[in-house]
Formats: sequence, C-alpha cells, structure tokens
Amino acid sequence: MLGVLAVAYAAYALSFKKWDYTSEAKRLERRNVLKAKGMSDTFYFIHARTLFVLNALSGGLFVFYWLYRQWQAVLYGFKRQDGTKLAGSALLRTVGGFGTFFQLNAIICRTCEYMHHKAPLAPWAWGFLWLGGLASALAAPGWAGKLAGYLFFCAAPAALQNRLNALPKTAIPATPKTPEIIAAAGALVLALCLVALGRIVL
Repeated sequence: MLGVLAVAYAAYALSFKKWDYTSEAKRLERRNVLKAKGMSDTFYFIHARTLFVLNALSGGLFVFYWLYRQWQAVLYGFKRQDGTKLAGSALLRTVGGFGTFFQLNAIICRTCEYMHHKAPLAPWAWGFLWLGGLASALAAPGWAGKLAGYLFFCAAPAALQNRLNALPKTAIPATPKTPEIIAAAGALVLALCLVALGRIVL
C-alpha cells in the first residue's frame, strides 16, 4: 500500500504538482507585453567576430554601417500588437545612432525573450558600455585607458550581435561580404580624414 501511495505521489509530483497556473498566467501576460511593445522578425546577420574586427580596423565607424543595415531590416520586419510602425527611416536612425542604439537593443532583447533565447544585457547596460567606451577612448589620459575604451566601444555591438546570431538555425559565416569590406574601407578612410582634420584644427 505504501508503495502504491509512493508511486501515486511521484506521478503527482512530476505532473499536476508542477502545473503552476499563476506562472502560466504570468508568462501569457509577459508575452502580451512583448507583443504590445513590438518585436521584429528580420534582422541583419553578421558574424560577431567579423563585426568586431571590421569595427576595430575602421576606427569604430563601421558600427554606423551595421546600425544602418540593422534598422533597414528591423523597420521592414517590425510588428506591434496594435499595428503601429516605428517612426523614421533607417538613415535617420543611423544618424541618431547614439540614441537609437538603445531602442535597437530593446527590440533585440524582446525578440530573443519571446523566442525563448537568452536575451542580451539590458539596453542601458550595453549602451553604457558602448558610449562609456567611446568617452574613454576620446578622453582617457593614458594610452591604456584609451585602448581599453576603444575595445569596449568596438565590442559592445559585437556582443549584442552574438546574442542575435542565436536566433537563426543556420550558422553565420565568418567571412565578410563584399559590401561589408567596402564599408569598412570607406569608414577607415573617413576615420583617418577626421584624425588629420583634428590635428590641423587643434
């Protein structure tokens, strides 16, 4: 008799006892919140290491090409429960990239969570590391601080992309595409021109 009771309790513990209707209700509520805020079913995919290298080799300016391509994809695939779309074009959002980076991060976070993938750090966290890295690269007194800040500035978008790359079922190739190489080369030329102009002015 005790054996039967033990088996019955084990079956109960492994089935009905685990059914938490409150938790299920909270999960449904959370999914509705994500739908209301909006997600995207299209993104721009590039290998995270490739993004870091191209960004580092281009003076950190390749990130604006990355932002443009991301916003192109997100604006096309963005969906919100009430049907409203995001305002602004991909170009305008790239020009204001230091602000729209946070919104892009939030959309990626919500999409990853909805699809049961590990989400990136909160937008304020990556945004702080990204902008803080830029500030350190520009204003730190020593070369060590400038280099550390520059690496953070280049690494934050790559870390965000790394989480994003877990969404598709196929692996992202590490070899950069031709447009990416051209964009990185153009960004490097622009960065060198800005450095030269800064030396002349200062």
